[in-house]
Amino acid sequence: MKYEDVCAQEQLAPGRSLAVRLGGYDVVLFNVDGAIHALENACPHMGSALSGGCFSGRTVVCPAHGLRFDVTTGANNVSAALSVPTLPVRVVEGKVQVLIA
Repeated sequence: MKYEDVCAQEQLAPGRSLAVRLGGYDVVLFNVDGAIHALENACPHMGSALSGGCFSGRTVVCPAHGLRFDVTTGANNVSAALSVPTLPVRVVEGKVQVLIA
């Protein structure tokens, strides 16, 4: 496992998201009040890209069926079985990095 550079920190302003492909994984980053969080970019229900959903506060809404996820934890509003995997994120010298297995 290693951390991969994703983007410069200033490229992901608070309230914004960014979809990227890292090491064979589709990942979406979210900036919540200056803290950056990463989720797999697929709804566990039908695989729809969460990056295409509405993001506000700490919540992203799946564009396919309206399921809501807390981007800081991956938790779903309906069932723990439908949670989205999170990935560790760090910022080093102004670069956002995500840990990829």
